Parts: sequence; C-alpha cells; structure tokens
Amino acid sequence: MNKLHISLAIFAFGILFVAHSALATVGGPTFIYTFKYNPLDESVYYIQNSESGRGCSPELMKLSLNSSKSQIVFSCEEGEKLLGGGDDYNINPVNVAINKIIQNFKDLTPINLKTNRISIDVNFVNYENISPEITEIKNANFIASVYQDNKKIVDLPISGCNLEQPFVFGGYAIPGFNKKIVLLLSAKGDCWEGGYIYETLHIVGGLNNLDKTYLSNFYKESSALIPNEGTLVVFESEGVSKEVEAINNPELLTETNADTKDTSKIPYAILAVILGLGLGYFFGRKVKS
Repeated sequence: MNKLHISLAIFAFGILFVAHSALATVGGPTFIYTFKYNPLDESVYYIQNSESGRGCSPELMKLSLNSSKSQIVFSCEEGEKLLGGGDDYNINPVNVAINKIIQNFKDLTPINLKTNRISIDVNFVNYENISPEITEIKNANFIASVYQDNKKIVDLPISGCNLEQPFVFGGYAIPGFNKKIVLLLSAKGDCWEGGYIYETLHIVGGLNNLDKTYLSNFYKESSALIPNEGTLVVFESEGVSKEVEAINNPELLTETNADTKDTSKIPYAILAVILGLGLGYFFGRKVKS
C-alpha cells in the first residue's frame, strides 16, 4: 500500500469517527431537590439538575397541584446566558437567580411514609424498544399503586429499566394541605448505557390523618435519594397481600369468603363419613350376631 492509499484510509477513518461522535449521545442522571410551595399559583417548585446530553445548568421547575403538569420556570438556556462562555464553569450565578425566584416560597416537609400508613406496590406493564426498527429495550413501563391503610389511593405510571431494580420513594407534606402530599421517586428511568437515575415528583391526594412530623436528619441534595427510616424501597416482585387485594376488589372479597365457607365445610363432611362408616360397621356386626 503506497502513501496515497494510506492517507486516504486515514482520512476516511477520520470522517467515520467524527460522524459517529456527532451521532452519539451522552447519558446521565437527573436529580431534583429544594422543594418549595408557592400558594399564589398552587404549585410546587423544585430544582432539576440533568447531566444527560451536552449537560445543563440547574433548571427551576414547577408542578401544578391542580393539573399535575410540570413546566420550566428558569431554563437551561437562561442559565447559559448568565454563565457566558468562560472556561471557569461556576454555576453560582444560576443558583443566585433561582434563589431570588423561590426565596419567599414555603418549604415542603419531608415526612415518614410508614408512620402515615402509606405503602406502594409496583407492577410491570410492558417494555418499549428504541424504535420499531431497533429491538433494543429503551425502558420498561410500570404502574405504582399507592395505598393508605391498605386502601388504594391512586395509580401512577412510572418508568424504569428492568424487573429487578429497586424503586425508592420519599414523601413531602405541603404547607396548608392535610390530604395531599408530593411523592418523590428515585430510580433507574430507562436502560440507556445500563440505566441512569431519573427522579420525578408525583401528586398524591385523598389521604387522611397525615402525620406531618418533620423527618429529621434528612436533606435532599443534587444526588440520588438515599433510603432512610421514612422512605419506601419497593421491588416489582414483592406485590401486595391477598387481604389488601380483597379490600380494594370487592369481587375478590366475595370469592374469598365463598371459598372460605366451602373450605370450612370440609371437616364436617369428613366427620360425617367417618361416623357413617362406624355406624354401618356396628349395625352390620349386630345383624350377623
């Protein structure tokens, strides 16, 4: 191979490498923290830090307690304008700008889900592929069923990667609300590069007798939710007890009672057979004698 051929080969390889790099995307986790409540628009504000793609400075989001929809309040683009194009990546100007917006809002209170008689059951729905042409799994869909006192409150669609992963839930009380909380979910949200942590907020209403005692020694930072005495760690394989299923499905309760009644008659039937055999044997002997 002469020098011309070698040069062309190197040039072609370079083009392919650059093209591949341009098409490649970089995965990363998404964390949320600093939860505040604004009574003027009845929304929960929180900071979202996404490390996926090209990277982004912290964004300020808000979740409406009425519509359950999230929207951006302070965007990544707004943050980039404050940071400029310098090599010194100091996000302090972004934090200052966000804190000015939320400084007068009320803090949410981390609470103990267990002492509030709240339990969660996660059930698998299906897998989604990257595309119809690419059969590689992108993510798995689940339903998180939230219960209080063994009665179902709400079904929440959530995303994950596989059936073996844990789902970590934390609860926050909202100032002025006695029947509604926000639920923080921290779990692998998809299967990209093995799966990254994606944290999301969900509204749960219809609760009773909430214990809003502050969960001490707990502060959520820009990192994955750490399990503690007030959180719930749930696996898809755990399921709920038959008693809980019966309470939330009256038809199952009827079937269970019917089965119990039928089963309870079995010992009496066995006793009747034994007595019948015994009497038959006794009278048979008397006839012979």
